[in-house]
Amino acid sequence: MLTMPSGLSEDAARSVTDAASATAMPSEAADSPQAYFQLRQLIMDAGLMDRRYGYYLARGLASLALFLGALGFVFVLPPGWVWTVVAAILLAFTTNQLGVIGHDAGHLAVFRRERPNWALGHLCLSVLLGVSFWSWRDHHNQHHVLTNIQDEDPDLEFGGVFTLSEQKVAAQRGVRRWFTRYQAWFFVPIVMLTLDWGFRVGGWRYALVELRGWRRVNQVLLLLLSIALWASPALVLGWRWLAIYVGAQWVGNLYLGMVFAPNHKGMPTWTSGRKLSFLDRQVLSSCNVKSGPIADYVFSGLNYQIEHHLFPSMPRVNFCRAQPIVREFCRARGLPYEDLSVLGAYRQVFGALNQCGQGR
Repeated sequence: MLTMPSGLSEDAARSVTDAASATAMPSEAADSPQAYFQLRQLIMDAGLMDRRYGYYLARGLASLALFLGALGFVFVLPPGWVWTVVAAILLAFTTNQLGVIGHDAGHLAVFRRERPNWALGHLCLSVLLGVSFWSWRDHHNQHHVLTNIQDEDPDLEFGGVFTLSEQKVAAQRGVRRWFTRYQAWFFVPIVMLTLDWGFRVGGWRYALVELRGWRRVNQVLLLLLSIALWASPALVLGWRWLAIYVGAQWVGNLYLGMVFAPNHKGMPTWTSGRKLSFLDRQVLSSCNVKSGPIADYVFSGLNYQIEHHLFPSMPRVNFCRAQPIVREFCRARGLPYEDLSVLGAYRQVFGALNQCGQGR
């Protein structure tokens, strides 16, 4: 028996149910590749793939104003470690709000055409965060295509530092086995201290080795510009700026890590030979964090991870409207739709890391 979710009209709910039922047979309810096209048509009929220029303009200007305010605050704050910590937190949060807009541009969710999306992505990622836009885009697209496939999804095990594979745990010995046993405890400090450097080093390598011609020159120039811009406050603030900048990187890493971690950690993983339809893989491997005004803002819409993975180019402001359609469609087909509280999502992440690390 299907229940009609909040925000979904009776006619819309009936359309979702009919579309799901039309493609779901008892023996193949979880693997029909036609189901995704049925769902996508429902989403397009609702106008949820249309660009939302007004939203991104307002969100972008607001995020830019907050960032400039945080940066200006750095120059007027009194001395003392307490104010240094406050400045680092404000700078980290506001910088990453702009960074997520670059993420959306990388998915072609802001503009219709590629070039303006690429330009915005470079501004937010290459210049503001010092992370190669082309490198990030290649890495992130692999994650979307190879979601939770062991040894292929670049985000699944943080470059091999952690593991969610019982087979790998069983084969480990010595220091590596000891580290994995306590990996749930190491997750926060390692993400906090290294996330930015992993992206930056990988970005430079990608720019110098993988890119060619003008694209390589352009990327290197933008990364050098980022270094120069972020180093310039030291001319006024001296060594105090170094403390603020490093602190902002650590806080920003922790913030991003805690936004990304609930998305897939603790969800099913597969070996490369496992055959799954696109719909099944994205729904089964992704976890939503329950929506609300605060959660939607802090998680920047990525708490709707199922909808994001099913429709990466959808403007994030439309995820909340897409959710009842997707959830009802999944229920009609017997697909589990994971939607946890913030606390429940983090409990699942660290529980999965601990359970696998202990060999259970």
